[in-house]
Amino acid sequence: MRYTTCLASMLGVVLVLSPLAGGALQTQPKQEPKQQPKSQPAKQEPKQQQQQQQPKQGQQQQKQTPKQQQPKQGQQQQKQTQQRQQQRQQTQQQKQGQQAQRPQTPPQYRPAPLPAPDTVVATVNGEPIRAGELIQASYEWFAATAIEELILERVIEQEARKQGVSVSNAEVEARYKQQLQNAEAQVPPGMSLDDFLKRNQFPPSRLFARIRSQMLVEKLVERQVNLDDFVEYSQIVIRIQGNTPEQQEENTPAAEAKAQEAYQKIKEGLDFAEAVKEYSEDPFSKDRGGKMNWQDMKFIVPDLRQKLLAMQPGEISEPFKMMGSYMIIRKERTGSQASPEEQQELREQAVRLQIGEYVRQLQAKAKITNTIVQPFDPTTAAPPSGAGGPRPPAARPVPR
Repeated sequence: MRYTTCLASMLGVVLVLSPLAGGALQTQPKQEPKQQPKSQPAKQEPKQQQQQQQPKQGQQQQKQTPKQQQPKQGQQQQKQTQQRQQQRQQTQQQKQGQQAQRPQTPPQYRPAPLPAPDTVVATVNGEPIRAGELIQASYEWFAATAIEELILERVIEQEARKQGVSVSNAEVEARYKQQLQNAEAQVPPGMSLDDFLKRNQFPPSRLFARIRSQMLVEKLVERQVNLDDFVEYSQIVIRIQGNTPEQQEENTPAAEAKAQEAYQKIKEGLDFAEAVKEYSEDPFSKDRGGKMNWQDMKFIVPDLRQKLLAMQPGEISEPFKMMGSYMIIRKERTGSQASPEEQQELREQAVRLQIGEYVRQLQAKAKITNTIVQPFDPTTAAPPSGAGGPRPPAARPVPR
């Protein structure tokens, strides 16, 4: 833990000296009336002694004046210590509050308690293999992978708490059961589903935790999805014929003239879908009235993206040259104009496209220490020198 609670406090100890001799003097006046002549000089002596002691007491008070400041300094230190303790308690309460926000994992999906080191977990010709050996081997062989997965889960959980995103155990369990159904089809004959998952390093505890993290990050990414980043459009494509640059340059005027003719007829009232059938040379969209599937603006070539961003739904562009063709496009809809069913599909598509980059950004801004293995990012690593150089092992795919 980064913070610990300190229960020690500054204690200011004040010693009060009681005048016990004065108390004894108060008990003696009962005997004084019997010895009045002798007691009179005795009474004067204390007065003289008091007068002689007064300057001494004044000097002592002057000497004690600096010491009188010590209780004040002790009180200030005590206040500062109390403030520090309050700050630590508040920090701990915040941490406890954050932990309370996370739903408790159901018992059947929690990791099993570790066996005692001397527990026999296997035998080979009567020779035992004990739990201590297994734990040590597992740590040495798999800790690098496990710690990175735990770090990733923690990064996602912290961001989810920060944004107030959560998933219930019921939601996680529903997808967990779907995963089991998908896995059942891959179980070899004669092997149980439980053994199959364990052999693939996905016991119930890990699979449940992985699904929970996956659902959290999906919700986080979905929050930043902008449906208007998706666009639906139709197109007329007229190819510039020729296999060489010289041939294409020679045939460019003909292609441009054909595109201008199609555009003019559309302006005169020809339905765009009919113009597609008459003029378009794109085999993939011609039979669908030129309509393209929903496209994410980020993955459209820049020239076409700029055209679409400048257009309004229903607007038709003039012919323009792009990628060896002349094109005429009509902007149909943006994502916010899609049906509810289409919008859900677009959100899911956006999450799939953005989730990898989103997680990388979370990891990049997190302050992470890892004493098991140094972080490695294959996207930023320099390529190996020479052909056939060493490559990092491929990551195990996430079960879906």
